[in-house]
Amino acid sequence: MRIRKYEMTDLASVLRIANEHAYFDGPTAEEDLRITEGFPEGFIVAEERGRVVGFAYGYFRDVPDAVLDTWGVTKVATIELVVVMPEYRNRGIGTELMESLMLILKGGGADLIGLHCPIQATEAKRLYERLGFEVSAFHMRRRLDSSH
Repeated sequence: MRIRKYEMTDLASVLRIANEHAYFDGPTAEEDLRITEGFPEGFIVAEERGRVVGFAYGYFRDVPDAVLDTWGVTKVATIELVVVMPEYRNRGIGTELMESLMLILKGGGADLIGLHCPIQATEAKRLYERLGFEVSAFHMRRRLDSSH
């Protein structure tokens, strides 16, 4: 298994993996990956025997100076998505993707990395906690029907 930079020839595999194995409210399309164009170094794939089995991408966020000061940091990155095909999980691939991506983001100047984790992604949450991520907020929602 090796971690390498994403290439356009990986597009179909990445979209398939995202749509079959990530937790989203809707399908992922090529346009959804445009966010990676601002920092293409932050888009990596895990490949085993020539087959993409997982991927991750992150980028830098524009954060107001006052917020940076409050947080005591200078540059913030976001890990947008990490997905490993189920049959390849529990082999250290997610850890390697995360560690590689964190090194890339740190090399780009990040001193704080954030990410969102859907409530259903319990395996991912355990991975993030093992890597030192802490809960800093809760995203909550409520459906409003005609009686509210």
